[in-house]
Amino acid sequence: MQQWIHIDEKWFFINPETRTFYLLPAEDNPYKAQQSKRFKIKVMFMGMIGKPLYDANKQLLHDGKYGLFPFVKYEEAKKKSKNRDKGTIEAKAIQSINKEAIRDMLLNYVLPKIHEQWPPQLPKNITIQWDNARPHQIPQDAEFQEACQAYGFNIQFVFQQAQSLDMNVLDLGLFNVIQSLQYQSFPQTLDDLIKEVEIAFKGFDLELNKYSWITLQSCMVEVLRRKGGNNYTIPHMKKKKSRQARCSTRIASSRQGINCRGCFLS
Repeated sequence: MQQWIHIDEKWFFINPETRTFYLLPAEDNPYKAQQSKRFKIKVMFMGMIGKPLYDANKQLLHDGKYGLFPFVKYEEAKKKSKNRDKGTIEAKAIQSINKEAIRDMLLNYVLPKIHEQWPPQLPKNITIQWDNARPHQIPQDAEFQEACQAYGFNIQFVFQQAQSLDMNVLDLGLFNVIQSLQYQSFPQTLDDLIKEVEIAFKGFDLELNKYSWITLQSCMVEVLRRKGGNNYTIPHMKKKKSRQARCSTRIASSRQGINCRGCFLS
């Protein structure tokens, strides 16, 4: 799966339903007002994750973190308020994510990011996997097909199995990691929320991305054992302990002059 990239969408909220605080005995509970529980400030992001890529010498070529792109549009403010003047460019979240919004996201962000960040020494046959949600329709127009074949690339789209969220590393756990990091901040506006989500995406550990792809492979094994079924429990592989043990073996073997296969995470 070296040349596979997973994409998916997720809503990020400016404030979660519940939040835990540790307070001193004389400290007041934090207070935050909102106009309505039904209309919370939120924005949908499209995440784009690949497997970490290494060369023959196990040097990192790409960490697999391509981007997390918000579905927003920028418009001029029609009225003046206490927070901004009339005519100020402000972000507006796109609430209806249809096939046109998906096409624009793929054409303006996903494909250009692959063209920009893909290591030049690797083959350019790339497969993008996503779920079969209704807006996920692969565009067939000439402009989109030309973008998939630009700069010598051959980019194809495939759908994952229905009702199989574990087949996408973003749903498997990376979205939860990013959201937990974002919830440690306290954004006040939509622009602040977008900024904090981008910071959280850049801040999540590369090791977690590695572990997620290993877990994905174990889930595929479970699907095969059940002949295509999804009635399984995600196996606990103790990846961190296994990595430490293998690294210790590699160090000991190198001291003894024995060629070691190296760490399986590389």
